[in-house]
Amino acid sequence: MNQNKDIYVVDAHAHPPREFKKPYEIPKTVEERDNFFDGVISDLIAQMDAFKIDAKVLLSMPPDYEHQYHYGETHPETGVRTPTTLEWIMRAKQTHPKRFYGVACLNPLKPESAGILEDLVKNRGFLGAKIHQAHDNFIANDERAFPFYQKCLDLDIPVAFHTGYSPFRDIDRHILTAPHALDEVAYIFPKLKIVMCHCGGHWYQEGVLITMRNPNITVDVSSIPNYCRRIVYPEVDGKAVIKRIVEMLGAERVMFGADNFDAEMNPGLMRDIGLRDSDLIKVMSETAIKLYRLD
Repeated sequence: MNQNKDIYVVDAHAHPPREFKKPYEIPKTVEERDNFFDGVISDLIAQMDAFKIDAKVLLSMPPDYEHQYHYGETHPETGVRTPTTLEWIMRAKQTHPKRFYGVACLNPLKPESAGILEDLVKNRGFLGAKIHQAHDNFIANDERAFPFYQKCLDLDIPVAFHTGYSPFRDIDRHILTAPHALDEVAYIFPKLKIVMCHCGGHWYQEGVLITMRNPNITVDVSSIPNYCRRIVYPEVDGKAVIKRIVEMLGAERVMFGADNFDAEMNPGLMRDIGLRDSDLIKVMSETAIKLYRLD
């Protein structure tokens, strides 16, 4: 790819910012809260412009641990509450409608989740669902989750699953991050649009093989270089792994994603992989635009 040639870039796997200016204090007033939001969003837009990222698909976080990133906190004296990640995404979309899109992270085992998702899609502009089965402690092909998958199918939206190693033992169960159960989900729901986040993570070989046999699965390659650095031996080149994933699956089934690691996973790195121009354009935007039906 010509280094001087700009292409439209969609980061298909991002979250509301997880790092904040220090020191951080819970805003006391609505004005402080709104000013803090405006500052964070301005910094994020500036970062996107610096890395030449045109739009981000923002995935909300599981509600029960997002407070660790200072979302949904209530000031003990004034009662002013900071926005949850769902609310943050809504406001980001309102203020910058062409730069941010929303995907809602919900626990499909909770009976109210399907109704919440339907409202977010029909009335709030959300474009997909995110499932963190390793956090909610169930395997992806658990039949209890099937009604939620059916709701995603009825709404005609993609459903994204986390896959791959997590260093946070108190947050995620390791075995449940494996991509293998998605093979069963894809078989039982052949028309469900499935996103395998991180292409299986450190199980990227299994992730590719499972995706190859299930045409309704698309992968994002967010955090692949980070996973490759964690492999003890042999040393693995993350760029070579991404290139091989594209070769095996086809660029129309692969999406670029930074997972908030924009400094290491960005359009500059992707240009150095050696993909054909037509494939790079698909990975960097066209696959995500088609899958999420971005405006």
